[in-house]
Amino acid sequence: MRARVCDCGMAIISTLADEGSLAIGYRRLAALLRDVVAEESVDSVLARVAATLRELILCEDVVLWECAGDDMLTVALVDGEDEEAMRSLRIQLGDGLTGRAALEGRPIVSNDAHLDPLAGLVPGTEPTPESVACMPLLARERLLGVLSLYRRGSAHAFAAEEIELVADFAAVAALALDNARTRSELERLATTDDLTGMANRRRFRTELERELASARRYGTPLSLLLLDIDDFKAVNDTYGHARGDDVLRLVAKILQASLRAPDLSARLGGDEFAVLLPQTERAAAEALAQRLNRTLGSALNSRVRTTVSIGISTFNGEESVDLLEDADRFLYEAKRAHPAYASVRFPTQLSS
Repeated sequence: MRARVCDCGMAIISTLADEGSLAIGYRRLAALLRDVVAEESVDSVLARVAATLRELILCEDVVLWECAGDDMLTVALVDGEDEEAMRSLRIQLGDGLTGRAALEGRPIVSNDAHLDPLAGLVPGTEPTPESVACMPLLARERLLGVLSLYRRGSAHAFAAEEIELVADFAAVAALALDNARTRSELERLATTDDLTGMANRRRFRTELERELASARRYGTPLSLLLLDIDDFKAVNDTYGHARGDDVLRLVAKILQASLRAPDLSARLGGDEFAVLLPQTERAAAEALAQRLNRTLGSALNSRVRTTVSIGISTFNGEESVDLLEDADRFLYEAKRAHPAYASVRFPTQLSS
């Protein structure tokens, strides 16, 4: 599949015509592999894969396609003449040469792609003489994407040694993508509460420090809510721990549905939750707390007859402040104020 304007078959001479050029290619490949092993930025490694291939193997475009869901490929990176046209493309697995390489998990090379009935044509473009080489990116038997090279002209097909080198570069690209995904998943697991899927205490503390530094730097407000389910031990004792876990997941779902994109909700542990509200004054934080109290109180009372307590703290440029400590203090003031059925209690004065 290819976006292409008409071109009258310009002559292209492979840069891999001799063994010296091949040696250069494999030295560049080894350097890239060292970067992957050293956990260099995946975007940087992929960009170098594409740029290096264009230097070693004359072609108009090198495109890295990445899997989007189970049945679609999207453009992750383009190096070449048709970047703007290619970036918005999406390919169904099995469609065109690239889609077939992905679906079958094997290289697809067509040196007369413009005549190949399997090749697709981007709407609005005209067929032009072209060779296409598509290499699936596979790691641990999992498809990550496809590396595709596009060469215009009717006189110069991809040579066997070129295809071999492209396959080796595809292996490096797959390794880089696999390493990046593995690191991303490990980081996600390390910062995610496994019961609710929310941020955990570790990520919350990191984001709190980052947002507090930003608030100090730019002079913007920052608010924090701490929420606690009242007498949660009684919920577990009365209804069982499975119901208690359902209650925690329900609270998490309501919190996540109630927040803006910049806000962060987290489970700090047990039945304690936090909501971080960047660029939010106290009045807006109080209004949100009131809404959450009503929504959570109604949802919880209908299931296990319990409610929540909420403490609020706001930073407004103070030199010395501990938002978490202040919110925690106000939270327990709220709990002491209503031992039977909880509702939010807002102190008239906040130290921060």
